Amino acid sequence: MQYINDTELSSHEETRCQFNGGRCAIKLGIDVHQDFYVVVEQVGGSNPKPPQRFRKQAFLHWAAKLKSQATEVYAVYEACGFGFALQRQLSALSIQCHVVCPQKLDEQNKRVKTDGPDAKALCLKLDRFVQGNRDALAIVRVPTEEEEQARAIHRQREQLVKARKQLEAQGRSLMVNHGLEPVQNWWKPRTLAALPVPNG
Repeated sequence: MQYINDTELSSHEETRCQFNGGRCAIKLGIDVHQDFYVVVEQVGGSNPKPPQRFRKQAFLHWAAKLKSQATEVYAVYEACGFGFALQRQLSALSIQCHVVCPQKLDEQNKRVKTDGPDAKALCLKLDRFVQGNRDALAIVRVPTEEEEQARAIHRQREQLVKARKQLEAQGRSLMVNHGLEPVQNWWKPRTLAALPVPNG
């Protein structure tokens, strides 16, 4: 198998950039965490750079600077529990940001969770996507802020209903443990007051 070394890659990339007026497309693979992002950057067709770790606001400042230096900037991250704020922030900077379905990125099955390799895997998939391979990314639809808020309310309601059912089951279990007949809706004030249980 023949390999192209880094020198040849950078030489080819320099030629391409010269034809584009010295401005190359940049791809960013982002591994999202609550307080920080791990980002791998690829300039044009060169090899991805080593991962970098950013605080949230520092990353947005850095991304805006990249956009001012490049023809196009693309970004990708996996859908997660932190919503779609990052996608909207990057889109506001005219960065084409895609959100994809969570997937197994450890293709070599090393079974070691490392942020850098995950960000690199996302970056390479994004590169293939930008080059025309539309199957490289499983893109999810980004909801509007109103849709996202409605979903959040629905999820919260489901969580509250689940918690209430768990508490109801615990109450019925306590009744059985104390030799009482389980009562439906025991938690309602009138029903609870009628139960032969000690006050306080």
